[in-house]
Amino acid sequence: MKETFIIIGEGPTEYFFLNSLKDEFRSMQNISPQYPKHTSMAELELIIKNAIEQGYNHIYCMIDLDNKKEGKDKSDYVNLKKRFHGKHISKPKKGIDCHIEFFETERCTELFFLYYFKYTTKLYNHSNEVEADLSKECGYIKTTDFFRKHPLHQHFTKQGGSIYEAIKNAEMSMETAEERGYTFSELGRMFKKLGIEPQNK
Repeated sequence: MKETFIIIGEGPTEYFFLNSLKDEFRSMQNISPQYPKHTSMAELELIIKNAIEQGYNHIYCMIDLDNKKEGKDKSDYVNLKKRFHGKHISKPKKGIDCHIEFFETERCTELFFLYYFKYTTKLYNHSNEVEADLSKECGYIKTTDFFRKHPLHQHFTKQGGSIYEAIKNAEMSMETAEERGYTFSELGRMFKKLGIEPQNK
């Protein structure tokens, strides 16, 4: 049977980006991107549980760490990750056989977009700073109106960026992520699992 995938982002940025990849990459065509209407760990958990019940084989969660640094936001996320990340759930009678993985970016998904253009381990104190650097590279604006008018992957490519470079740069960021603790993205690993590999260029 065909493997089924769902990717859960935390907002419209991830949703629009994933949809923009469908025109170029066949492996993305049947992948369902979703995001919570209200970004909370409770709603993210609900979408994960619904995806399990719907019978998806692979549930990938794109996680921004910028708003999970301290207090209740951090503890709620740590608890959610502990309960779901890396878990294999099998309920043969219900036709459920799924694996759940979280892919984190510090500070936000825009760092992976910036990796389309260049590699950096610069310390960003706020996600707005990442967005500002990305805007300098390609005129990026974080609004749904911009996302609708400028399919993100195509926009980055037209401005001289490359998803293959983004994947390589994200992978490079992970080589020293543990000792650094900031400015890294696991999204390169996610896209490799989805069949988008730099050597395919």
